[in-house]
Amino acid sequence: MEKQEFSLGEYLAGGIERIVKRAVRATLTDPRESAFMARFALSSREAARKRAEAESSGENIPPFLIASITSSCNLHCAGCYARHNNACTDCAPVDQLTSDDWRSIFTQASGLGISFILLAGGEPLIRKDVIEAAGDYPNIIFPIFTNGTLLDGEYIDLFDKKRNLLPVFSIEGNREKTDERRGSGKMLCWIMFHLAFKRVNLLR
Repeated sequence: MEKQEFSLGEYLAGGIERIVKRAVRATLTDPRESAFMARFALSSREAARKRAEAESSGENIPPFLIASITSSCNLHCAGCYARHNNACTDCAPVDQLTSDDWRSIFTQASGLGISFILLAGGEPLIRKDVIEAAGDYPNIIFPIFTNGTLLDGEYIDLFDKKRNLLPVFSIEGNREKTDERRGSGKMLCWIMFHLAFKRVNLLR
């Protein structure tokens, strides 16, 4: 039997297609989410067409990007690889990309057919200007890996309005386990309460 050659591009593109299909099904009971995912599904297909066209010319475009938008962080978590490698600091770096620089990157990514850009740090919620810029690209999903301690009402409203911004909270388990790793009282319960409160308000 002839061994089939593995294509990373096809594997990742298939992964995006599965994610989108499952997300569409999962949001059928929420009209706003369902409408957004339907639009994104169309954008995702167009992005896949752009990547396939580039590949036919010998250029391989990944469907995913990881963007470290800041090296600053407000916590000192146990086992943090960025702190260990001195890649993360308590103060703003001397030279970092501006929100306009990131807009340019997002625009280029959109033109190339990139569908997901994971926003990381440091702590990405420190760069609200960049996250607000990302919200203006509804054809790209932006998972935001955050410790959640900088979440406030303005951010909750932003995430509610811009459905392509998806906060992903770093939680180690229960409150005790999270506090053990991130420091005592890092507002795990506060985060969950405000998310629940916002959801109740939306349902009224």
